[in-house]
Amino acid sequence: MSPQSISQALRGKHLLITGGSTAISTVNSSFKEIKKQNLSVAVGISISNDKHSLILDAAELASQSSPRKPVYNPIIFLPLQKISKQHKLLLAFYGSALGHEQKIEPASGRIILGDNLFSIKVHLASLIKTVGKIEKEITNMIDKQAAPPLRLNDHCKICEFQEICYAAAKEKDDLSLLKGLSGKEIDTLNKRGIFMVTQYSYTFRPRRAKKMASRQILKHYHSLNALAIRTQTIYIAGKPELPDATTRVYLDVEGIPDENFYYLIGLVIDDGESVSSHSFWANDKSGEKIIWGSFLEKMEALKKFVLFHYGSYESKFFKRMGAQYGGSSELIEKIISHSFNVLSAIYGHIYFPTYSNDLKSIASFLGFKWSDHNASGLTSLLWRQQWKVSDNDIFKQKLITYNYEDCLALRTVAGCLEGLSTTNNFEKYPTKHTDQIKRDKPYDIFSRNDFCFPELDKINRCAYFDYQREKVYLRENTTARKRLNKIRRRQQMSYKVNKEILFRPLKKCPHCHAIQLSKYGTTSKLLYDLKIISGGIKRWVVKYRSTRFLCKQCRRVSSSKAYTKLSAERYGRTLTAWAVYQNIGRLKSMRSIAEDFGEVFGYWFTSRIAFNFKMRAADYYRNTYKSLLKKITRGGIVHIDETKANLKEGTGYIWVFANSEEAVYVYSATREGKILEAVLNGYDGVVISDFYAAYDSLPCRQQKCLIHLIRDINENISKNPFDVEMKGLGRDFTMLLVPIIKTIDKFGLRKRHLNKHKVEVRRFFDKIELINYSSEFAKGFQERFVKYKDKLFTFLDYNGVPWNNNNAEHAVKRFVFLRRVIGGSSTVKGIQEYLVLLSICETLRLKNVSFLQFLLSGATDIDDYMESQGNKAA
Repeated sequence: MSPQSISQALRGKHLLITGGSTAISTVNSSFKEIKKQNLSVAVGISISNDKHSLILDAAELASQSSPRKPVYNPIIFLPLQKISKQHKLLLAFYGSALGHEQKIEPASGRIILGDNLFSIKVHLASLIKTVGKIEKEITNMIDKQAAPPLRLNDHCKICEFQEICYAAAKEKDDLSLLKGLSGKEIDTLNKRGIFMVTQYSYTFRPRRAKKMASRQILKHYHSLNALAIRTQTIYIAGKPELPDATTRVYLDVEGIPDENFYYLIGLVIDDGESVSSHSFWANDKSGEKIIWGSFLEKMEALKKFVLFHYGSYESKFFKRMGAQYGGSSELIEKIISHSFNVLSAIYGHIYFPTYSNDLKSIASFLGFKWSDHNASGLTSLLWRQQWKVSDNDIFKQKLITYNYEDCLALRTVAGCLEGLSTTNNFEKYPTKHTDQIKRDKPYDIFSRNDFCFPELDKINRCAYFDYQREKVYLRENTTARKRLNKIRRRQQMSYKVNKEILFRPLKKCPHCHAIQLSKYGTTSKLLYDLKIISGGIKRWVVKYRSTRFLCKQCRRVSSSKAYTKLSAERYGRTLTAWAVYQNIGRLKSMRSIAEDFGEVFGYWFTSRIAFNFKMRAADYYRNTYKSLLKKITRGGIVHIDETKANLKEGTGYIWVFANSEEAVYVYSATREGKILEAVLNGYDGVVISDFYAAYDSLPCRQQKCLIHLIRDINENISKNPFDVEMKGLGRDFTMLLVPIIKTIDKFGLRKRHLNKHKVEVRRFFDKIELINYSSEFAKGFQERFVKYKDKLFTFLDYNGVPWNNNNAEHAVKRFVFLRRVIGGSSTVKGIQEYLVLLSICETLRLKNVSFLQFLLSGATDIDDYMESQGNKAA
């Protein structure tokens, strides 16, 4: 209905004019009548320049002559305790109707609400403009006989067409299915041509973690939520951390938000041995204090517990009830401090394949079912109203059951999160960490493109450089054709044999041991290898030749066992060693190595052969790799660091475990600390690492890298040159380190010389703990110093423990160099093979031993090889 039609409807009706004391009684009686008839809205008009209250006819007011024409303002009455933007827009709509009638738009209006008739003044200028836009949209739709655009919103919960609209949105895969995605965000996506959840899912790009990430505001990525729905996968963006306790309490509270009234408290208590449920019901406002006392009494009986709830409604419940009805302040504080909002562990951390993060959506996804499929928060308000009117216990029992099932659903969700935090896996659906999602480069001209149409892929293949050279240009360029044919002939040419080995003939059949044998021709195979000579290296081809014999008794054809064993290998050890050395030691790509084989030695192999060399070498040295890792973890000091590795499918992490003479690289699918527990199980030495939180869980002594801390302090001071407190903190720390480093330079890492600095360290911590910093950065570093107080100067208590993590960082650099060579083309198996060989290469480098000579020797034990080389030198 337009404002013009409203103004027509107002003619001939009695209007309420508020002004003086008489108006108050009129308002009271009118509001009582409104509540009696259960009406939601009433319309009134106030005269801004009159001091009295009257009931006048609208037509009489219109015809009444006065030197100064009065301006009428709208009033609406609401039987609610709170108002929303929609109520203000409704008031503005009535104001617009009055403006059309009196030719002057009212500047303000009033909303009277609540049992105490609380009055709120609302300015209407901007709201009337919004109403005008809405009116034009409705008028256009009516004129064009067009349906409004489908857009699910909060009003759908109380709309009679809810199921029809939801089914239509589901069929269209509409973006408004995603709860939390605002109308403005949907409009922006629509302008980009994105109208469906499936389309939106392809826009997610994994973000790199920023420095000081723990202080960043957690963000929920709707595009990742859409990706989870499309792939039916649970994505883990961050490890959910739930508190642990023997007794777990699951809480759900039912109330009427508009009346600030809580009428039902439900508890499910799981003490590890048994599960019990408790419900506390209030008939009216007076019973609220009773159920609060019963709740406190039940919680007081529990010793150590964690109270789980879902959302902020229960958090507000604690504060409001505690302030209104009191109780033991110590107990209330204990309840608040031991409560945990399960939604906070999901938001921004876990992305379930559901359109919403509400309890019903996630619990239903996990397999939980409510006895009443229509049960919801809105339905509970309806049941409460029906119980209030009819006093029928059926509705009361429905509410108690719904509340109890909410507690059980909360228990199901909390159990799932605990499983994800420990195993990163869920049985029903696959799980994936966001670090495993590969960062695509949509405009990378050097990568393989996925085309929307298969025909485009075929056309694109015809534009490849090699295809044009070998298929298109050759048809018209005879010179190029001859050159290509020459290259092909060269690749197929036979190699000169440098050495021929003839095996002795068989004396008896290897199968039946008969001696009646007859010659059955000869067989031969070539071994392609390299030979290192004084001052160089050359191609070396060995030919194995053996006579074949036919057994007259078993009729089998056989040749020499030695021939069978040696001819199984097509490529020699030196060739394999040279390829691995070039790839791992000299950081050459497999394609470059294959080209070198052809250009330098005349071996025109494909790059696949070089990959096979790497795989064979990794299998050969697998035990060497395991013994190195065992040796490091049995030592007194372990340096640890980690870095990311790009793979064909997603990403992984490479962990470095090193000391002064060995370094081992270990692959892990995620950056979580489980790999540390697996590798360092039972380790009782000192771990040297950076400040990544995963290291904090290790039970052994730790030394944090002070270089990392120095760099962070210096970076913050450089970015904030006028932060006096940060400068002062940095200067104090610098003055503490200067004499310690001087002692190390003079005497080395010896405990008896470093002990004297413990007093200075203790004074430094005592000083900064007492300072009340106002600077955010200084306060952050103060918390960091206090947190790692026992891990920053561990090296003062030991001999030979470094104060930095240079050994691990140096080893990480070697992998970074290799990572540039590998690119993102390796699989998990392939990267693990690289790590085996890189661990041996880096260990030999630290020991000043030649990696190439070690590969050529065929040895698998590094210490034995070094001892044999030492004896030769002697």
